[in-house]
Amino acid sequence: MAKHFYKVSGVVALGTLMCALSGCSLVHEYWHVYTKDIGTSQREATGYYQHAKAKEVRTELVVPEGLDKPVKDPTLDIPASVINAQGSVGKEMDVRAPVAPLRSEQGLHSQWMNNEAIVWFEPNGAHGITDEDVAWELLQRVLREMQIKVGKVTEDAYELTTMSADFDEFGAPYNISDLGTRANRYRQIYRIRVGRNSANTLGIATQLIGSMTMLAGGHLMRDVLTPIEQERFAMGFSNQIIHRLEKDMAELRKVPDTLQVTLDKDKNGQQSLMVNAQFEQTFNVLKQMLPEYHWKINEYSLSHGTFKVEVTEEDADFYRSRGVDNFSLEDGDYIVRVGWEQGKSVITFCDSKDIPLEGNVVNRIYSGFSQALTRAFARYAKEEGKKAK
Repeated sequence: MAKHFYKVSGVVALGTLMCALSGCSLVHEYWHVYTKDIGTSQREATGYYQHAKAKEVRTELVVPEGLDKPVKDPTLDIPASVINAQGSVGKEMDVRAPVAPLRSEQGLHSQWMNNEAIVWFEPNGAHGITDEDVAWELLQRVLREMQIKVGKVTEDAYELTTMSADFDEFGAPYNISDLGTRANRYRQIYRIRVGRNSANTLGIATQLIGSMTMLAGGHLMRDVLTPIEQERFAMGFSNQIIHRLEKDMAELRKVPDTLQVTLDKDKNGQQSLMVNAQFEQTFNVLKQMLPEYHWKINEYSLSHGTFKVEVTEEDADFYRSRGVDNFSLEDGDYIVRVGWEQGKSVITFCDSKDIPLEGNVVNRIYSGFSQALTRAFARYAKEEGKKAK
């Protein structure tokens, strides 16, 4: 008897030690592995379920004889549709906080509609997202920052399906903190599309199309998501897009204090101009600058980062009056490409057939073009500073 008691005490002591070391999270996880079911204790109410058996009882007000019946005001009557509504009660209720829709000062807001969580770009917002191409490009960048790989892509329809990735229970990417607290993993796949509603408002719609529940250690559990959980995950993911877009747009509006324009080779080995500024900033500055130096823009595309220009080379006095060196580029049609590599904007010059110009030609362009670009950025920074005020 004493020997048996010693063994039990040892088990209790070991359990106590494990709880002390890991907050009982490992013991909790081992218990789930043993039962093969996911724990629902955090989803349930406190245990007072008497209300689940409550029934509506109608009682008429008894008015003593000789008194008038009081006036009845139906304003606060509970609608019959609410009284008769069918839903989870008692132990079946999920009491976890919902993921609320977000509204951003930039003119973004999220909404749950038709089994999709949608981020809407309000027409008069400060977000600068005006068409599908720009929204699609931003979505691609957001997914890269969230480290979510893309699976199937239908670019003509602005629709993609993500590869499976791990999330926490609020639709945010699973991180080291979640692992430290032994939080459950939800390996999920989302379908995301860019489109417009009947009012022509642009939006990004997210739908959860696949989910597996795992413990922190990767053990697969039996767990079917409820409709409420599916909404919470999709809304959480959608809100993450807003958070990332806000951060992204804040960076886009931040103009570097000192602009650096250097000559270097891009990833394809072409001689290019490297600019320590965001892609959209560089593109917008070029859009303003090129016509000022008689590089007529015939066509441009932000989503492809291209300008198709017709160059008219001016004399030395023209450039001297603007305080820059000659661009030294012959008259003709050219394509100016703007890309993004390793935290810098990359400007590449090509001929009308989209073949990169020789390195010695780019070297000649560099001096005057970089001076003009620096001046244009200084003006752009001043204008952006006024907008911020």
